[in-house]
Amino acid sequence: MIAFDARMSERSGIGSYVRNLLAQFAAMDRPPKLTVIGDQDIHRYWRRPIVCRSPIYSIQEQLSIPVVAHNCNVFHAPHYNAPLLFRGRLVVTIHDLNHLTFYDELPTIAHKLYARLMMTLAVRRADHIMTDSEWTRRDLLRRWPDAATKTEVVHNGIDPQLRRTIEPAVPAKYGITKPYVLYLGLLKRHKNITRLIEAFLAAQDELKGEFQLAIAGDPTSDDIGLRDFIVRRRSSEIVRLIGFIAPGDIAPLYSGAKVFAFPSLAEGFGLPPLEAMACGTPVIASNASCLPEVLGGAPRFFDPRDVADMAASIVSAVRDEAWRFAAIERGYRTTAKYRWEDTALACIRAYSAADTTVANGSGGR
Repeated sequence: MIAFDARMSERSGIGSYVRNLLAQFAAMDRPPKLTVIGDQDIHRYWRRPIVCRSPIYSIQEQLSIPVVAHNCNVFHAPHYNAPLLFRGRLVVTIHDLNHLTFYDELPTIAHKLYARLMMTLAVRRADHIMTDSEWTRRDLLRRWPDAATKTEVVHNGIDPQLRRTIEPAVPAKYGITKPYVLYLGLLKRHKNITRLIEAFLAAQDELKGEFQLAIAGDPTSDDIGLRDFIVRRRSSEIVRLIGFIAPGDIAPLYSGAKVFAFPSLAEGFGLPPLEAMACGTPVIASNASCLPEVLGGAPRFFDPRDVADMAASIVSAVRDEAWRFAAIERGYRTTAKYRWEDTALACIRAYSAADTTVANGSGGR
């Protein structure tokens, strides 16, 4: 029996990973024998889950989760907050090391101590580690080289239902009144959105106010104060902070954009630009971390710390029709490689290897 921690199912990022894996597992002819552990909303994604309200990143989860999963041989933690006291084999997915890369930006000493200690303990305690990209795997092994033999790259997938969908009413619903450049994702500092805004404003000598920049994402993730930043730059008419996007509006919003811009300084995988490509939208992206690896040759890349380079990329991406056509075709070819079915099968292989180890008598702690 495999325990699967789905308590982050309603979040973005890791929540998408959890939801898509559960959907793949449920659709299999012979699904794995899972004990799915989640909060009160987990019934949306699994028929007979175990409800557990222990908060993420808490001492309570370290004490209660091993008890809930005591009958299981293998535990899959989709984040580094793994249950260290679980007595069976532990499979951990580490999506990125941003809590360490941007350690100084964590809000409190407690957050910093937790991130450093728990990441170290999770890597050492895990029997098998999956990372979303080769970039993250190398970053992890640079810090913990002894983990090399138990770490593998397992890419995420793209929702197969996500495809080009033109619905002009959707952008209008979010206050977008002109052709637009889109960013969609978290609004955290390392996403580099303030430089994207500066670049878009710098591009106005060429764009002359013909376009808007639409910034979509969960407002609670904003650790910068983007609304005040936009007001200070007197750019509220052409830079729109449009908030959380309803699931049914995501494909039309991607599809309606002239270009999707992704200026992040660090990613473990970079799902939003892939989703934009799947919707037939050209992408410009940062050349940092895993993005060239994952996105391949489809986007136009820029230096995320160079506002002038980013501004030039925006102008070229909206004006160069030959590049746009080629970028759309390259994007479709790139996204075809990423399937959640493959991610789920790789997880099952990891569970099976761990379960065999347990059956042979070497499991347990």
